Amino acid sequence: MKSLTEKRPRPITDWDALYRQGTPPWDGGAPHGELVRALKEHPFPKGASVLELGCGTGSDAIYLAQRRFEVTAVDCSPIALERARLRAEYHDALLRFVLDDVFEFAPTCGQFDVVYDCGFYHYIRMTKLGPYLDMLWHLTRPGSWFFCLAGRTGERATGGPPQVSEDEIRLELGRLFEFVHLRRTALESPIRPQGFRAWSCLMRRPVPAR
Repeated sequence: MKSLTEKRPRPITDWDALYRQGTPPWDGGAPHGELVRALKEHPFPKGASVLELGCGTGSDAIYLAQRRFEVTAVDCSPIALERARLRAEYHDALLRFVLDDVFEFAPTCGQFDVVYDCGFYHYIRMTKLGPYLDMLWHLTRPGSWFFCLAGRTGERATGGPPQVSEDEIRLELGRLFEFVHLRRTALESPIRPQGFRAWSCLMRRPVPAR
């Protein structure tokens, strides 16, 4: 099988510059261990529709597609998505890649059973928290899952992701979703064997009582 790639032309960004320099610090080249763990503990229905925000070179999206989820993966970096497409072909994984700004893609892409975010929330919350939360509201429906991996406060090593406190996560993401778990974990990185401090945040949009 071959991956399906939609390309919506975007200007070259600083993200492309980081990929041109080689492997960026957030790209471990394999599915994140916390994603693997969460799926074992909370298996989503087979065939569930999944949207990954900021998929990078596709390791997590491909892992989800191999488990028979209907995966759409969006990123604004042409270089990252080209690597993701090649990786998907190598692993014989079928999924949809979209080259676009997530804020421009979200209004027309419909709603998903699962929205997955590894590394986008902790970055975008610093400048566009309101639009980000609005976007999540449009991408989900009552009963939808939201799974987020984000940098955790207390990390002193350089080169890691932006850091978010537990209180900030509960205040910001708790506006939309109910928490299933919020636990400490690590984000794998090619520049640090032990990874960087992180949060694993699994949430679900409330279903109105009948």
